[in-house]
Amino acid sequence: MKKLLIIVLLFGLNANAACDWSTGITPGPNKTFIYTEECHQAVGALVQSNKDLTAAIKLKDLAIDMSDKRVALWQTTADSEQQRLSTIESDQKKSDWTMFALGVATTFLATYGAAQIIHR
Repeated sequence: MKKLLIIVLLFGLNANAACDWSTGITPGPNKTFIYTEECHQAVGALVQSNKDLTAAIKLKDLAIDMSDKRVALWQTTADSEQQRLSTIESDQKKSDWTMFALGVATTFLATYGAAQIIHR
């Protein structure tokens, strides 16, 4: 993606710049190059744009990393809340059955007690 942005920028600057890339840069001694003034400015602009693009890409990567961390945190929170809800529902079912059993036992004991009182 970085190369694509640089190529787009290069062609964008090439359309506006007066630098002729085929003749404006000539090989020099000791593996160096000699630039015309227009090409020197165009290359400087490309180098500066490359720095800006690199910084923008780093910021994009940082934003994606932060977003991934937020998603992971949300998933962890959602999982723990789901587990808590399952536990509460399980406890509620146990409590309902316990109350039903106590109601049946109370009814049985009340009936038994009343029968004992009547037989005396």
